[in-house]
Amino acid sequence: MIKEILRAVGIGCLIAGGILYFVQQQTSEGSLKKQLADSKEDIAILKKELAISQTLSGKEAIRKPEAEQETIPDENEADEIITKSFTVKAGITPAELSRELENEKLIKNAEEFELYIIENEYTRKIKTGTYELRSDMRFPEIARIFLRL
Repeated sequence: MIKEILRAVGIGCLIAGGILYFVQQQTSEGSLKKQLADSKEDIAILKKELAISQTLSGKEAIRKPEAEQETIPDENEADEIITKSFTVKAGITPAELSRELENEKLIKNAEEFELYIIENEYTRKIKTGTYELRSDMRFPEIARIFLRL
Protein backbone atom coordinates (compact mmCIF):
# COMPACT_ATOMS: atom_id res chain seq x y z
CA MET A 1 0.00 0.00 0.00
CA ILE A 2 2.74 2.48 0.97
CA LYS A 3 4.74 1.43 -2.09
CA GLU A 4 1.83 2.38 -4.37
CA ILE A 5 1.37 5.75 -2.66
CA LEU A 6 5.09 6.58 -2.96
CA ARG A 7 5.07 5.48 -6.60
CA ALA A 8 2.03 7.72 -7.30
CA VAL A 9 3.68 10.69 -5.53
CA GLY A 10 6.91 10.11 -7.50
CA ILE A 11 5.07 9.96 -10.82
CA GLY A 12 3.10 13.08 -9.86
CA CYS A 13 6.36 14.92 -9.07
CA LEU A 14 7.86 13.90 -12.42
CA ILE A 15 4.79 15.07 -14.31
CA ALA A 16 4.70 18.38 -12.38
CA GLY A 17 8.41 18.90 -13.04
CA GLY A 18 7.90 18.24 -16.74
CA ILE A 19 4.99 20.68 -16.92
CA LEU A 20 7.00 23.40 -15.10
CA TYR A 21 9.96 22.85 -17.41
CA PHE A 22 7.76 23.12 -20.51
CA VAL A 23 6.00 26.27 -19.25
CA GLN A 24 9.33 27.90 -18.35
CA GLN A 25 10.73 27.14 -21.82
CA GLN A 26 7.69 28.65 -23.50
CA THR A 27 7.94 31.79 -21.34
CA SER A 28 11.64 32.31 -22.05
CA GLU A 29 11.06 31.81 -25.79
CA GLY A 30 8.30 34.43 -25.74
CA SER A 31 10.58 36.79 -23.87
CA LEU A 32 13.39 36.23 -26.37
CA LYS A 33 11.03 36.77 -29.29
CA LYS A 34 9.87 40.07 -27.76
CA GLN A 35 13.47 41.18 -27.23
CA LEU A 36 14.29 40.25 -30.82
CA ALA A 37 11.31 42.24 -32.12
CA ASP A 38 12.31 45.24 -29.99
CA SER A 39 15.88 45.01 -31.24
CA LYS A 40 14.73 44.85 -34.87
CA GLU A 41 12.58 47.95 -34.28
CA ASP A 42 15.54 49.77 -32.72
CA ILE A 43 17.75 48.82 -35.65
CA ALA A 44 15.17 50.10 -38.13
CA ILE A 45 14.99 53.44 -36.28
CA LEU A 46 18.77 53.70 -36.16
CA LYS A 47 19.03 52.93 -39.89
CA LYS A 48 16.56 55.75 -40.65
CA GLU A 49 18.47 58.18 -38.44
CA LEU A 50 21.78 57.15 -40.01
CA ALA A 51 20.41 57.65 -43.51
CA ILE A 52 19.07 61.07 -42.54
CA SER A 53 22.33 62.11 -40.90
CA GLN A 54 24.30 60.95 -43.96
CA THR A 55 21.95 62.96 -46.15
CA LEU A 56 22.43 66.00 -43.92
CA SER A 57 26.21 65.52 -43.95
CA GLY A 58 26.16 65.52 -47.74
CA LYS A 59 24.11 68.74 -47.78
CA GLU A 60 26.50 70.40 -45.30
CA ALA A 61 29.42 69.72 -47.63
CA ILE A 62 27.53 71.41 -50.45
CA ARG A 63 26.49 74.37 -48.29
CA LYS A 64 29.91 75.12 -46.77
CA PRO A 65 31.06 77.54 -49.47
CA GLU A 66 27.82 79.51 -49.01
CA ALA A 67 28.25 79.46 -45.25
CA GLU A 68 31.72 80.97 -45.62
CA GLN A 69 30.22 83.97 -47.38
CA GLU A 70 29.35 86.77 -45.01
CA THR A 71 25.65 87.50 -44.81
CA ILE A 72 23.99 90.46 -43.16
CA PRO A 73 20.87 89.45 -41.20
CA ASP A 74 17.72 91.41 -41.82
CA GLU A 75 16.83 93.47 -38.74
CA ASN A 76 13.12 92.57 -39.03
CA GLU A 77 13.89 88.84 -39.05
CA ALA A 78 16.07 89.00 -35.95
CA ASP A 79 13.50 90.87 -33.83
CA GLU A 80 10.40 89.00 -34.96
CA ILE A 81 9.23 86.34 -32.49
CA ILE A 82 7.06 83.64 -34.00
CA THR A 83 4.50 81.75 -31.92
CA LYS A 84 3.01 78.61 -33.44
CA SER A 85 1.23 75.40 -32.56
CA PHE A 86 3.54 72.51 -33.34
CA THR A 87 2.45 68.86 -33.51
CA VAL A 88 4.81 66.01 -32.61
CA LYS A 89 3.75 62.82 -34.39
CA ALA A 90 4.31 59.28 -33.15
CA GLY A 91 7.54 57.66 -34.34
CA ILE A 92 9.21 60.92 -35.37
CA THR A 93 13.01 60.84 -35.37
CA PRO A 94 15.12 63.62 -33.85
CA ALA A 95 16.28 64.58 -37.36
CA GLU A 96 12.71 64.89 -38.67
CA LEU A 97 11.60 66.79 -35.57
CA SER A 98 14.51 69.23 -35.88
CA ARG A 99 13.93 69.77 -39.59
CA GLU A 100 10.22 70.50 -39.04
CA LEU A 101 11.03 72.97 -36.24
CA GLU A 102 13.54 74.71 -38.51
CA ASN A 103 11.05 74.81 -41.42
CA GLU A 104 8.50 76.42 -39.11
CA LYS A 105 11.19 79.00 -38.13
CA LEU A 106 10.94 77.95 -34.47
CA ILE A 107 14.66 77.07 -34.29
CA LYS A 108 17.58 78.34 -36.34
CA ASN A 109 19.70 75.21 -36.65
CA ALA A 110 18.13 71.75 -37.03
CA GLU A 111 21.44 69.89 -36.71
CA GLU A 112 22.26 71.52 -33.36
CA PHE A 113 18.81 70.74 -31.94
CA GLU A 114 19.04 67.14 -33.18
CA LEU A 115 22.41 66.74 -31.45
CA TYR A 116 20.98 68.28 -28.27
CA ILE A 117 18.11 65.74 -28.26
CA ILE A 118 20.44 62.79 -28.91
CA GLU A 119 23.19 63.83 -26.46
CA ASN A 120 20.68 64.29 -23.64
CA GLU A 121 19.01 60.94 -24.44
CA TYR A 122 15.58 62.49 -25.04
CA THR A 123 14.96 60.54 -28.26
CA ARG A 124 12.53 57.99 -26.78
CA LYS A 125 11.12 60.31 -24.11
CA ILE A 126 9.47 62.89 -26.38
CA LYS A 127 5.68 62.80 -26.04
CA THR A 128 3.34 63.12 -29.00
CA GLY A 129 0.90 66.01 -29.00
CA THR A 130 0.40 69.62 -30.03
CA TYR A 131 2.46 72.30 -28.28
CA GLU A 132 2.65 76.10 -28.34
CA LEU A 133 6.21 77.15 -29.17
CA ARG A 134 7.97 80.49 -29.69
CA SER A 135 10.99 81.17 -31.84
CA ASP A 136 12.80 82.84 -28.92
CA MET A 137 12.80 79.61 -26.86
CA ARG A 138 16.10 77.88 -26.16
CA PHE A 139 16.67 74.15 -26.73
CA PRO A 140 16.22 73.14 -23.04
CA GLU A 141 12.87 74.98 -22.91
CA ILE A 142 11.61 73.25 -26.05
CA ALA A 143 12.83 69.86 -24.82
CA ARG A 144 11.08 70.35 -21.44
CA ILE A 145 7.83 71.08 -23.27
CA PHE A 146 8.19 67.97 -25.48
CA LEU A 147 9.01 65.85 -22.44
CA ARG A 148 6.15 67.43 -20.45
CA LEU A 149 8.36 68.18 -17.46
